[in-house]
Amino acid sequence: MQTVLTYSVRVVLVYFFTYLSTRILTKKAIAQMTAYEIAGLMVIGNVAAEPLVDKVMIKSVYGTGLLILLMLITSKIAVTAKFTKVMEHSASIIINDGQIDFNELRRLNISLNVLFGMLRQQGFDRVSDIEAAVLEPNGTLSVFAKAQNRPVTKKDMNINVCDKPISMPLIMNGRIVKENLEYVGRSEVWLVEELKKQGIKDYTNEVFLVELDSSWNVITYRK
Repeated sequence: MQTVLTYSVRVVLVYFFTYLSTRILTKKAIAQMTAYEIAGLMVIGNVAAEPLVDKVMIKSVYGTGLLILLMLITSKIAVTAKFTKVMEHSASIIINDGQIDFNELRRLNISLNVLFGMLRQQGFDRVSDIEAAVLEPNGTLSVFAKAQNRPVTKKDMNINVCDKPISMPLIMNGRIVKENLEYVGRSEVWLVEELKKQGIKDYTNEVFLVELDSSWNVITYRK
């Protein structure tokens, strides 16, 4: 029983240590990560799991810490202009003026089937409608339609519109989001008064979510 308990504690510690380590490194999605970030995370997983096998916790902590340091240094080097091309992929133009660059496709090992699938995800079913398609360094495809195929905007129709702020959560799970209040230039006193107008005296226990919409209306979702 003691062995099971000890092993369980090690699993919990390794899990949270690995979580904190990866959280320090980046908030990118896996699809947006660079090659060195993916490699680092794969190695961190192996190193962090060592205590589950050989019971030596300090070695895992040191190894993971060293890997994090190496990845942080590498990411700093990668943003330096002279090293960017070496450390990261460069953008590749695979369609230009409605014409596919087959040499670039072969160099990138991308089949036509995969290319057309990526184009369909962007809402295009004909290559002739595309001005340019660029495979970004993170592996995503940016597609730009030809002028005659672009959606009509209000600017094209000479329609003037007023800019409005986006909806902003001011209270979540009964807690005031102070950063958002500061962003919209309002105080906690103002928010409490607005809630009182809606009959809410104790927002901590009565409110689940409060939003400020684009028309500056306070919208309340009660618990």
